[in-house]
Amino acid sequence: MTTLVWYRNDLRVQDHQALSAALASGEPVRALYLLCPAQWDAHDVAPLRRWYVLASLRELGSSLGRLGIPLDILDCGDFAAVPRTLADYCGRHAVRTLFSTREYPLNERRRDHAVVDALRPLGVDLKGFDDAVLVPPRSLRTGQGTPYTVFTPYRRRWDALLAEQPPTLPLTPGPTRSTRAVSFESRVLDKALTTLSLPASMTQGWQAGEKAALAQLKAFVDGPLPHYKRDRDMPALPGTSLLSTALSAGTLSVARCFIEADARRSAGREGVATWISELAWRDFYRQIMANFPHLARGEPFRPETGFVQWSGNDEHFQAWCEGRTGYPLVDAAMRQLNSTGWMHNRLRMVSAMFLTKNLFIDWRLGERYFMQTLIDGDLAANNGGWQWSASTGTDAAPYFRVFSPVRQSERFDPEGHFIRSQIPELAHLDGKSIHQPWRSPMLAPDYPTPVVALDGVRERVTAAFQAARDIYDNTHDTDHHRKGETR
Repeated sequence: MTTLVWYRNDLRVQDHQALSAALASGEPVRALYLLCPAQWDAHDVAPLRRWYVLASLRELGSSLGRLGIPLDILDCGDFAAVPRTLADYCGRHAVRTLFSTREYPLNERRRDHAVVDALRPLGVDLKGFDDAVLVPPRSLRTGQGTPYTVFTPYRRRWDALLAEQPPTLPLTPGPTRSTRAVSFESRVLDKALTTLSLPASMTQGWQAGEKAALAQLKAFVDGPLPHYKRDRDMPALPGTSLLSTALSAGTLSVARCFIEADARRSAGREGVATWISELAWRDFYRQIMANFPHLARGEPFRPETGFVQWSGNDEHFQAWCEGRTGYPLVDAAMRQLNSTGWMHNRLRMVSAMFLTKNLFIDWRLGERYFMQTLIDGDLAANNGGWQWSASTGTDAAPYFRVFSPVRQSERFDPEGHFIRSQIPELAHLDGKSIHQPWRSPMLAPDYPTPVVALDGVRERVTAAFQAARDIYDNTHDTDHHRKGETR
């Protein structure tokens, strides 16, 4: 009999609950990753993100091999083929127990339900672990027994639960004298890598795998962490952790992140608390995705906002995508994204707010573009961030929240250092004029003029959202009366 670890977005050996439990069973252990490139296409997974996953799998295969655990990689095509492929594999290798880390988006849950049905006739025991979060999605409920939809009260309960039950790290045995290392067969992986069309400059700035993720965590907690609250919003400073990619692909454990940060509270309490709050936001959006599956179908969290009449201006959308809106901080952010596959978190809010409020373009277009480009593309976090910016999501603040791209630029890049790093045609401007180059057009002739004006944005957004609310209310009043007539 064999025990199987089914790897998904948890590409590591250390701090891995499923692997640790499989090794503790005392039975021979195998590992499996099912490659689904067609599903990646359907989910708009960025080429750079695919590279990171595939490159991390290469390291994972070698690391597991040193423990005597073979990692098999099979190309399934898409999720529809996963149940039969797994059943055939389990039958071939006499698998008695399958261990895996739970995933929460709708398509992944449907896939896993189909796997349960496919493996039941074989008598395979399935064991799942909530290893991708600190607090499982259904652990916290309001006094009414409903999921939390506002972050602040969720965070209070989240803090209290972790104070009572601090996260622990499972032990992962290392190789012993009796361990026989196995080689990693990488042909499927090599073939998948050849299908990616990425310029070398895109991958040179990144290191895939668990080893690099652990090193980045150490560099962050021993370096910028104490000053995280002060520096995190300044894109020109190295003030963020740069761990979002590792966390989303699971080359790093979120439990280890919490433990390492919490152990350094004495060095910088505010910085540690602020960064741990980001881990709470990560859990919050995952429990939102798990409890409200309609979000995975592209629907807004707040149903009345589904009636908002967004602009369909393709020229404005393309200008936003290409970083030529005429607003320097927005354009610098988009150029950073397009050239590196990553964007600073403050700039994600600024660029998303500009698209959805200033250009009034459907947030789903921006959400998709980010997923198609980001190395750390994560459905729950990306969807949560975009709906927050578009005022269609869980946030309780009203829909007239609008960021001024000029004010954001002056506040978070006051000397224009970040803007200059991304927009060479503005590099010669001083720290004042660089935020509004249209005021001195002769000094920046190669930079575009603003595609839209800044005045009247809040009023237009407020009117559009109120109109959507009116349509929603009228529709539901009509539905209510119709139901009453039927009864």
